[in-house]
Formats: sequence, C-alpha cells, structure tokens
Amino acid sequence: MRAAPWFRRIFEPIMRIGEVPGEPETKRGGRRVFLVAFVIATVLTVPQIVADLAAGYMVVGRVNLVLLVLPIVVLLAMWRWPARFDLLLGVMFALITTGQLIETALFGGLFGSGLVVIFGLAIALAALLASGLRPALLWFGVFIASVIFAVVTPSAWQRYTQPDPAADAAFNLIATAVVVLAIVGYFIAQRDRFQQRSDHLLHNILPVEIAARLKESHATIADDVPSASVLFADVVDFTPMSSAMTPAGLVTLLDEVFSAFDAFVDDLGLEKIKTVGDAYMVASGVPLPREDHAVAIAELAIRIRDHVATTAFDGRRLQVRIGIASGPVTAGIIGTHKFAYDLWGDTVNTASRMESSGVPGEIQIAPSTYELLRDRYRFEPRGPVQVKGKDEMLTFLLLGPA
Repeated sequence: MRAAPWFRRIFEPIMRIGEVPGEPETKRGGRRVFLVAFVIATVLTVPQIVADLAAGYMVVGRVNLVLLVLPIVVLLAMWRWPARFDLLLGVMFALITTGQLIETALFGGLFGSGLVVIFGLAIALAALLASGLRPALLWFGVFIASVIFAVVTPSAWQRYTQPDPAADAAFNLIATAVVVLAIVGYFIAQRDRFQQRSDHLLHNILPVEIAARLKESHATIADDVPSASVLFADVVDFTPMSSAMTPAGLVTLLDEVFSAFDAFVDDLGLEKIKTVGDAYMVASGVPLPREDHAVAIAELAIRIRDHVATTAFDGRRLQVRIGIASGPVTAGIIGTHKFAYDLWGDTVNTASRMESSGVPGEIQIAPSTYELLRDRYRFEPRGPVQVKGKDEMLTFLLLGPA
C-alpha cells in the first residue's frame, strides 16, 4: 500500500505522454498500456545488453545500447510534442526494427539469431494498441518482410554464433506470447467495460426488457396492455416561479425534485416514462404486467405528495398536482432515432387530465382507478369535474390507506 504513491508519481507523467484533449477514451487507454509496456521492455533490455557485451558480441551490444537510448529520446519528444505522437511512434518502431534486423544479420539469419524478428509481431500489436488499425497493418507488413529477410540473410553477414540459439528462440517466443496475451486481454477488458457502460446507459433510457428486444430486432415495438395505471405529477405554479430563476438554479431544482421521485419509482418497481418540463410521468404494469398496478401507483402518489409537502427543495417549498388513471394502454417505441419508451391511449389522456384539473397538494384519481382501490384506501369524492376533451367525470381525491 505504501508503494502506491511513488509508483503513481513515476508512471503517471509517463502515461500522459501523447495525451491530446478530446481524444477517444479507447485510444487514450491503449496508448497508456503501450507506454507502460515500453517502460517495462526497456528495463528488461538492459540485462540482455550487458549479457551480449559480456559474451563478446560487441557490435550487437553497442547497437542495442544505441537503440535503447534513441527510443527514450523519441519518448521525450512525444512528451514535448504530443500532437506528433503517431509520427514519433513510427520513428521509434523503425529504430527497434532496425536493431532486430542488424542482430539477425550478425547472427546469421532466422534461427541463428534466436528468432529475434518475432518481436516485430509485438510491434504490430503495439501499433494497433496505440495508433489504430491502419498503422498496425503497415507494421505487420514490416514484420512479414523482416521474417523473409531473416530467412534469406546472406551467410557473409554472419559475425557471431550463439552456443544455444534454441534457448534464445524459446525466450523470444515466450516474451512475444506474453505481449500478445496482454494486448488481447486488454482489448477484451476494454470491450467488456464499454459494453457494460453501454448497457447501463441503455437501461437508464429504456426498460430492461424493451432494451433486450430492441437489441435483437429493430422492428417497431408496440404492445397492447389490457390493464395498467398511469400517473402524472406537475409542480404547481412552476412557470411564474421559473421566470425568476437562473437556468442553472432551475435545473438544480428540478433535478432535486425528480431524483427523489426516481428513488420512489425504483423502490416500488415501477417504470418512469419521461419528464417534460416540470411534468413527471410514471406507469405501473408495463412493460411487465402486474396485478397490483393500481396499488403500486397509489403508493407512489402518496410518497410523492407527502415528500413534497414536508421537504424544502433548494430552499423552496413546493406543491404538486397528481393525477392517476387505470385501464388499457399501448406501450412501445416508434421511430428510428432517439428511442423513447412511451404510452398511448385514452388511459394516458385521462391521467393527464386528472393532473391538470386536479387540486394542488392532492391526488386526483379517475373512476377506473377508484374501482381498483376502493377497498384498500380512503377517498374523498370530489364530485363531477369538467375534464377537457371529455364529459363531466366523477373523480376522487386519494387520502391514504384504509
């Protein structure tokens, strides 16, 4: 645990090399993994250089020493000019490849050098990680050319002979396999992470069941639900109040109010449909049917009413009008862009009218909902109410549990 601070102090500046504001998170993450791998590979190269010099492979040791220093210089240039990261990365890879080809030639070809050109495959994968597919394909082509060069290397270029090239080849293969595994593992982890984030975002927009159907098919989703309950809630006198508020203050207020409502919806297992301005719409019994849809929506209405009545939002006391209706609805998604799960039908219109013609601080319900709740809750008959677009309707105010 104590090592973490100094570890971050050392590696964090290195991992910021080449960082450009606004770049995709996938590219930033890939580059950071490459930079850490580069540092580790550089550290592991030092013992190999020492071993080459100790064994008398002076030219190979000196070339590799130079090619150890130059990529570090290029790394510093990347830090100085992050916008040229991809260009400088190509220069770094060219230097490393040059060192591999020189070592291959001096040891007499593919097998005499212990398959050192196999690291070209790691370079191609590193290019894929740090720069993208097109540079990766380019460096994969360079890798193929390096293998061909190693196979046809003239014997006249050979200067050294390794006593056990098979052991060196085994080390190079294992090291390359580790790099390949690490890169593939990184991509799989990134894919899973972004898939989880995508699914989480989708499920915040659409019901889980609807999101699953939408991913399987792009056909229009429209379900006829024989019995459901719909609630509308609206902040009383919101328009004149908002005219005296700053935009930021207005958004903060609505966020505080609707976040509290969202918590109630989640707790009761209901489906938030949408918010329009200061109006809040919830449904019970969709997309999955439930026999107690009216009871659940009534519990939500009571919680909203009581919470608003006893809570100050951003220092303000508010009132809400709440309207509920029950009956058949059509639920689904229409259109091809900016999907939204919505409800249609007379039940939805009636619930909206129950809210707009309601009483501040009260819950007005339609006769259809009253029939489902009359034995479990207390009501106050409001009498005939003129409902826009309909005849007079006998409505009720929901007071609380019986």
